[in-house]
Amino acid sequence: MPSPPAPGDTDTAPPTVAWDELMARAQDGDRIAYRTLLTGITPYLHAIARRYLGPDTDDAVQEILLVVHDIRHTYEPSRPFKPWLGTIASRRCIDLLRRRGLRARHERALPEDGPEPVDTGATPLDRANHDEAARALHAAIETLPPRQREAVRLLRLREMSLGEAAAHSRQTPGALKVAYHRALKSLRRALGPEETPDD
Repeated sequence: MPSPPAPGDTDTAPPTVAWDELMARAQDGDRIAYRTLLTGITPYLHAIARRYLGPDTDDAVQEILLVVHDIRHTYEPSRPFKPWLGTIASRRCIDLLRRRGLRARHERALPEDGPEPVDTGATPLDRANHDEAARALHAAIETLPPRQREAVRLLRLREMSLGEAAAHSRQTPGALKVAYHRALKSLRRALGPEETPDD
């Protein structure tokens, strides 16, 4: 993804150009317009991320920018750009909130002196079914190609952010996302959608 222009960069489009127009130009291959757009939308994305996630927004904004980069071809120039962008940003922040919640629940369930049994109200049959589904999922993950298997382990099982997983795996975020989505498709074919992790 192109980096935002450095301060004083003189080859950018004027800041008064609307985001809609900049995105349309970017879709036509105008790299200067694209860099200007990314710089222009970043403060707006920080504001959205702060509403959901509090002051620590840098990682969230980077993930939102990656999503925008990956799906920029889906934007229709005849439609307003800001609501399109806001929807993407809000959904990504909600995903990150959900991930934080899962991580917090996991940490609460595993105190430092070891796991304690938790009464969830589940019957022995429920627990057996859950254990069987988990075993089937892990067995299906083991059949995936190495890059896809690593993507699932890092992004879903270890609940890393895209940036953390990319650094850990030494893959680009884009390549990691492609591997993850291909893995999900393979798992859905093998297990059915109800037993497969969500996107």
